[in-house]
Amino acid sequence: MAHQTHGISVDTVKNMLLDAGRVYVNYGLTDERPIGATSGGNSFTVEREIKEIEIDGARGKVKGARRIISENASLTINLLEMSPENFEMVLTAADTTDILDADGTTKIGKKVSPRGQILDSDYISNVALVTEVSGSKQPCVIVLYNVLADDEIELELEDKEEGKPEIKLSAHYDPANLSAVPYEIRYPVIP
Repeated sequence: MAHQTHGISVDTVKNMLLDAGRVYVNYGLTDERPIGATSGGNSFTVEREIKEIEIDGARGKVKGARRIISENASLTINLLEMSPENFEMVLTAADTTDILDADGTTKIGKKVSPRGQILDSDYISNVALVTEVSGSKQPCVIVLYNVLADDEIELELEDKEEGKPEIKLSAHYDPANLSAVPYEIRYPVIP
């Protein structure tokens, strides 16, 4: 059998992830909400530390002698659409309250106040990146669990430009089940 010198097959055009996708908070839950518009795309990252076990007498790498020491998943988004809910999410340890007019009767805005302490309630149940698979009407969904924004926030505002902070949302292991890796990829059946 002759081997091809490229990876293109009849299924190639059915298995590409297209466009930036849409990001959801609490995907599939009753309080699901889209995070809003992004600009500059989104990035899913899995960082792993893999230890190669050294075995006396082995002349190189040995099948089965590797183990995952740590595995961390994150989603980096360039958030264009800011809202009180998004500021609260990005600041991690923050609370949102209503701002009332001078009479105290009419809501005129929302105040997002940093708290200085991360509570269990600050963890988002899940965050999902939903993107189109080229050969399917069904999406590819990347879901991170127990999510917090864990980098600095920098919101640059300048003339003739839009503020779009880069936000890193990270999955966290549940202490009740440390063996469950806190992310998954749901890929559709391609006809």
